[in-house]
Amino acid sequence: MKRHSAGHWLQVVGVGHGAIGAVIYRDVFADMVRGNLLNSVPDRGDRAAAFWFMAAAPTLWMGGRLLRSAEEHKDIPAQRAAGVVLTAVGVTGTAVMPKSGFPTLVGIGGLLLRRSLRG
Repeated sequence: MKRHSAGHWLQVVGVGHGAIGAVIYRDVFADMVRGNLLNSVPDRGDRAAAFWFMAAAPTLWMGGRLLRSAEEHKDIPAQRAAGVVLTAVGVTGTAVMPKSGFPTLVGIGGLLLRRSLRG
């Protein structure tokens, strides 16, 4: 059985983030679509939270895709850097938002660090 890469799992997190955001913020997005979308997201509030939550989804997916490329090309420094960043963001996010998906980033970052330090 083939072992999935850390990049694969980060892409899965990105897709999951988008799906969860679409459900959690469906009323906010419905309200936005009913009105004029241009200049419809303020600096704070429900619309801002929904927008930034959803903005993270493609960013996570793209990071996972780039990480898969680094894994395929055995770019150990890139994998190690990704591991450090994902672990740091995951630990910080978990500390300030324990009921969130941030622990997933700790796991993926830790996996990357373990593999990159071994390799």
